[in-house]
Amino acid sequence: MTRDDKKLLPVPKTAKAPERNSIVMEGEMVVGCPVEDTLVLIMGIGCHTPEQLTVFLNGDPAMSVKATFINWPLKAPSPAGTHGFVAIVPTNVLRRVQLKTIMFQHKAKVSRYSFAARAAAIGDLAAMIADLAGAHLPGAIDGLVEGLISGPISRKKLSAITILLQAGARSDGVIELIGGSDEGEIFVQGWAQDLTPSVTRLLISGRTPSLAECAIGVFARPDVSEQASGFAGLLLANEPISPNDIERLLFRGRRGWRFIEVYDRRLLAGSRETPNHVRAILPNMRSSTEILLRLRSAANRFDGTETISSLPFPVRMGIDNVFRVEGSGLLVSGWLLDPDNHVQSVKLRRHRGEIQLDGNWTRVDRADVTREFDNQPPFNAGLDPNRHAHGFVAFAPELAGDSTAPFYIELELSDSRRAFMPLTPTRITSRDAVVRQIRAIDPNAWALRHIVDQQLVPLLRGVSRPAPEVFGVVDLGAFENAAGPALIIGVDERVEEIGPLLALLALDPETREAPIVVAAATDIIDRIGVQLRRLADFYGLRVRLVSASGSEDLYDAMEVGARAVSTESVVFLAASLLPRSTGWFQKLLSAYDARGECVLSPTLAYEDDSIRWAGTWVAGAQSDRALISRYAGYPIDAVAGMKTTEVATATFECCVLPRNALFSVNGFTRGYLGTHEKGLDLGLKLKQAGLKSYWLPSAQMLGSDDISVSDKASTIALIERIDRQVFDGRWANNLSNKRSVSAEETA
Repeated sequence: MTRDDKKLLPVPKTAKAPERNSIVMEGEMVVGCPVEDTLVLIMGIGCHTPEQLTVFLNGDPAMSVKATFINWPLKAPSPAGTHGFVAIVPTNVLRRVQLKTIMFQHKAKVSRYSFAARAAAIGDLAAMIADLAGAHLPGAIDGLVEGLISGPISRKKLSAITILLQAGARSDGVIELIGGSDEGEIFVQGWAQDLTPSVTRLLISGRTPSLAECAIGVFARPDVSEQASGFAGLLLANEPISPNDIERLLFRGRRGWRFIEVYDRRLLAGSRETPNHVRAILPNMRSSTEILLRLRSAANRFDGTETISSLPFPVRMGIDNVFRVEGSGLLVSGWLLDPDNHVQSVKLRRHRGEIQLDGNWTRVDRADVTREFDNQPPFNAGLDPNRHAHGFVAFAPELAGDSTAPFYIELELSDSRRAFMPLTPTRITSRDAVVRQIRAIDPNAWALRHIVDQQLVPLLRGVSRPAPEVFGVVDLGAFENAAGPALIIGVDERVEEIGPLLALLALDPETREAPIVVAAATDIIDRIGVQLRRLADFYGLRVRLVSASGSEDLYDAMEVGARAVSTESVVFLAASLLPRSTGWFQKLLSAYDARGECVLSPTLAYEDDSIRWAGTWVAGAQSDRALISRYAGYPIDAVAGMKTTEVATATFECCVLPRNALFSVNGFTRGYLGTHEKGLDLGLKLKQAGLKSYWLPSAQMLGSDDISVSDKASTIALIERIDRQVFDGRWANNLSNKRSVSAEETA
């Protein structure tokens, strides 16, 4: 009972009724039971009344409502009247005014009642009705439930109905088996006396009361009484419900409300076992054609086995890879051979979640599948030698539902049958999933562009995996005694030899005493840890080794390294870079201090002294890219005399920035394959947060591009294009205005 419910029925005060010559006045006491905020049940004793009456709340004609009455003869005489009654009274006209009295009008007779001092709970009211009604209890409960169930049913009203039925319904049988399913229906089997083969509306009593419908079939049960028969049905509740939470099913039979109780030793079947139980009982069932078809469909659900290869007509399927990317979804690749178009739809399913794959998948030529099955049973008619688009690649967002439930593919066939293919996804990073899929496709394939645009880019845009975390920390030397901004060196799989960089840092007086953090994925730290310990001891450096879980690239490693220190500012440095000369560290810090909190980067050059990065700028409208590196390819001497310049974004391969600013924008954005656009993304996020970016031409570092040597040129080009699409999808609208402003300024 809510606080508002209690306000409806306070301790009553005696009130004098108005006198009318033609009206007989009767003063009595009634018991109120709030069902919900705007509905109350009122029980009392009086004369027999019609089913519908006008009542006046608080005796006020302005607050008159229609109430439904349920009457029954008293089992014992009473001075107060001949019949007991319960009135179903809506109270929305009260508008939070306290309900103190109620007046019933029937013909020329008005009965005025005041309320008992305390409102009754629904269970107490049911007990009082049972005490007053005696043998008339089933009829009284039946009428009361019918009155309550006729309108909209809230959670509170449903709970009240269930409690009333528990008091008035009679036992009709038992449920011996309950089975779950992936489609929300629950299979029930047992015996009963008053259940008929039909679609029956009923109530579920248990942990959470619920309305449901049940498609029921019956069958002979020689082991029970002659009046009873076996039944099996598919129970579909208005809301998701666990089979284990069901205690009783309450239904209205030919002789009033009945209940079927769940047997305490019932068999509880999982969704994989349920189809076998339905198949076993189906040949003995009697019911309508519609219900038998529904039961047959339930029997043909996924039971954990592959059934496509046993189809009697020419439909076959194979799965090459299923990659599951945390925080995004599944990338499924394989082939479907269906020359006669028997397949109506292809769905990816898991528990109660599903998504149609063939609505947006990309078909791929698979001549090998054509060769394998041509003129083989059941493809004896031969396959079209010019048609090979049997392969497919499909991205599906993560399905909701039970995380322990298996994934599977469901084929819906033209004859209403279904066939299934179990899936075993491989957990993998978004980058590995995309790169492995790219490598599996011929670079010249006509479908490659569509695969990128419709499958791979949506996969990356949907990535929302957690940030990488610190897995382990080991200090080499007196790291805690080192002063100044921490130098965070990020290491990825491209750099196995870190010795030259540490040697140069040790030879530079400005970095020799600095706190140095070397951060990398756990497996990389395991490989280079011994070398780092030896170098730190030899040079007397103060080094902290940080291993990262969930790190996919250089920038992830740097972010984790920043989490492992507490300095106000940090200096990021990719392990693939080397200082071009001493003094770079102090130049960065001095320029940073002069401008306050910002992001500031030096010039990056190749070993031939040509510029690799010298600031990122907003491009003009004529460029196919929104951001460009204006001086890329120039000789480094071309920028040597320039002053510190504000740019659109810095480069995070080498920069100094406030440590807290990194985490205020949730660090680097996940979902990129490389680091170039990933760095641009963070730069723009920091700019939106009010942090400016600068380029310092006088400090210079040497290094190569962020390219994996194991990838082919075509793969690298495709990775770059995918990252640009992901980046443009996130920032195109934001940058378009800036490009327009830049074009106007140039003009």
